[in-house]
Amino acid sequence: MKAKGVAIVTFMIVLSLLIGCSKEAPVQVDDVEASLTTNPETIVAGRPVELQVAFTGMQVSEKATVTFDIRADDKPELFDAVYKGDNVFSGSFTFSDKGKYSVYVHLFGDDVHLTRKKTVEVK
Repeated sequence: MKAKGVAIVTFMIVLSLLIGCSKEAPVQVDDVEASLTTNPETIVAGRPVELQVAFTGMQVSEKATVTFDIRADDKPELFDAVYKGDNVFSGSFTFSDKGKYSVYVHLFGDDVHLTRKKTVEVK
C-alpha cells in the first residue's frame, strides 16, 4: 500500500512539473497587431495584388492558419494565406471593381482566434 501512495505522489509531482514547464504566457489578443501591405502598393481593379500581413505582439507558429476575408457590400470572398516566415503571411487576390473594400484578417492557431479589419482602396 505504501508503494502505491509513493507512486501516486511521484506521478502528481511529475505531472505538475510537465504542466508548469509546458505553458507559455497567455497571448493578450488586444496587444496583437496586424499590419497589411499590398504589392503593388496601388491596387488596380482587374489586376492581381499580393496581400501581406505581418503580426506583432505574439509569436505565430508556421502551423497557424490565416484567412483573408475580402468584403464589398458585405459579400465575403475568403482565401487562405501562405506562411512566409517571421510572423508574415501572404496571398494573391484580384479585385474586380474600383472602390473601398474591407479586408478582415483571421488568424487561427495556438488556441487563439483573432480578427483584424483593414480597408483598401482599389482604383
